[in-house]
Amino acid sequence: MIIDDIEAHMSAAGAIERAAMVPGMFFAWCTNLQLVSNAFTAEFERETLRLRYRDWSPAAFFLKTTGGRLDDEQLSERGRLFTRHYYATYRNDHASLYHAQDDWDTYDAIAGGLTKAYYAFADGGHKVHKVAHGGRHWWQVWR
Repeated sequence: MIIDDIEAHMSAAGAIERAAMVPGMFFAWCTNLQLVSNAFTAEFERETLRLRYRDWSPAAFFLKTTGGRLDDEQLSERGRLFTRHYYATYRNDHASLYHAQDDWDTYDAIAGGLTKAYYAFADGGHKVHKVAHGGRHWWQVWR
């Protein structure tokens, strides 16, 4: 199922690179939090590594690896559940990204809010986000 496509952003953004900003920042965040599918990671291992080392900008990574289309098959089960729950809110709240720079300062400015929303979602009882390892969450590896 298609979640977002740069075509939906073209009239407001005016250019492909600008149209990729909203879904691109979100998808880069999903990739960094390992909310992408194993198949995506295997297919784009080199590109994913370059993103994590910040060798590529988020929107450029999105365009290169997805062709401009965010699809639920690119996401893990956790990623799909969170995206279904939150993406419409994210998209509405970040329409101003069309005018932002495709860089890591922009990413850092929105990543904290995405992470906060994700943990609120995960802590809200969504069973796929909890792991039965002594009562800790899947992301609490230190406990």
